[in-house]
Amino acid sequence: MLFHTFEFLIFFIVLIVILSFSAGMTWKKWVLLVASCIFYMWWNPAFILLIFFSIGVDYYLGEALFKEENQAKRKLYLVLSMCSNLGLLAFFKYFNFFSDNCLWILQLFGYEPSWTSLNIILPVGISFYTFQTMSYTIDIYRKKLKPAESLLDFSLFVSFFPQLVAGPIIRARDFLPQLKDKSRKIAFSTESLLLVTKGLVKKIIIADNLGIFVDAIYATPDIYPSFIIWIATICFSIQIYCDFSGYTDIAIGLAKMLGYDFPLNFNKPYFAITPSDFWRRWHISLSSWLKDYLYISLGGNRGGTLLTYRNLMLTMLLGGLWHGASWNFVAWGFLHGLILVIYRWFDIDKKIASWNNGYKFVSFLIMQYWVLITWITFRQTDASLMLATLNKFLFVDLSLKIQNIGLGNLSFFSTLLILGGFLAVHTFSYFTGGIEYFLERQAKWKLAIILFLTGSMLFFFWPTQESPFIYFQF
Repeated sequence: MLFHTFEFLIFFIVLIVILSFSAGMTWKKWVLLVASCIFYMWWNPAFILLIFFSIGVDYYLGEALFKEENQAKRKLYLVLSMCSNLGLLAFFKYFNFFSDNCLWILQLFGYEPSWTSLNIILPVGISFYTFQTMSYTIDIYRKKLKPAESLLDFSLFVSFFPQLVAGPIIRARDFLPQLKDKSRKIAFSTESLLLVTKGLVKKIIIADNLGIFVDAIYATPDIYPSFIIWIATICFSIQIYCDFSGYTDIAIGLAKMLGYDFPLNFNKPYFAITPSDFWRRWHISLSSWLKDYLYISLGGNRGGTLLTYRNLMLTMLLGGLWHGASWNFVAWGFLHGLILVIYRWFDIDKKIASWNNGYKFVSFLIMQYWVLITWITFRQTDASLMLATLNKFLFVDLSLKIQNIGLGNLSFFSTLLILGGFLAVHTFSYFTGGIEYFLERQAKWKLAIILFLTGSMLFFFWPTQESPFIYFQF
């Protein structure tokens, strides 16, 4: 079920009505749990069994981890949790990837085995809820968290529908205490309405409209001049940001309406001036998860320079592979790992504090250029298309022809209009605080004007084709 559909609107209205007549926290939790199951089963009912399996395994292993004093047994319980979670993820997400690559290696040596790939459907959101349940047992193992007070609480933590299929990745130590807070109630605040509105605008008006242009250009990049490839690449960088951060805004806003708080997941990433700064701003819940549970587990920066570089590279490679079972995601992770290693080698993050604004601006431009390159490897799953796009992007020709760009000149100029509007609003928001800053200093009734204008924009700029959220595939 997609947030920007009529079905979800009806679903959420019915949920709010039922919750309004709910008496007691336990009843509210049961209503939210059932609603979350319905929300997930709307896509494919069978895969709810995988969530129930993960919930059951990690809840009872978490209880055992907390009560057990013997360190060997505690490690065994943790290994069982990791194997069950990663085993499901590996089978559904990576089985065909690894089997196809094994077949390719055998064919290099002249073998032609009879090989059939399984028709495996990737369950929506499995990467997100798997990381949530894993962090729960790891935190209990590290004695940083007590188990959930009930199976109901843990089930709701894992399956809470606003963040279930595309994050943000919630930590148990942040969410479970909220389930005990009796003061949390349904609240349609200005902040929550703004978040949902912003998310819809980002997804429908910006991401989906830019995506139509990106799809047309990236399908045959070799026939277009470099400046069209540059525009398409910038459009994709904004498309994926608005698509994913739009989902996050809606998720955070819906959770607030239901009485719960989610952490910030994006913080103006395209104003980053170093790679580490970018990852402190982009998909914060994932980057912090990778740091806390992978990078530090590998040794972090405690084992010397070379081991630190190795840990950085492995973290980013596995972070890239987390996004999808394809070599282009591995390449994307490698490029981000490479730039992190280079910046750490020259100690730029520490030196940049003493730089003047001119040098910082140059660092900003370099960072954005590198991010655009990496987005090409992220977007183009076909190796030949990726190389053709990179060739046009890196080795710029001087052609300025705009005819025959796949969608027609009108679509091209409307894309430029949306692109320019986003850049202007995004820059204004960075320096002023944006709509939230405006509302804090103006009468709240002006929210009605903003909502009216948003509704008008959604009517006139509704894309010609409906697109699911990009991160649903991860």
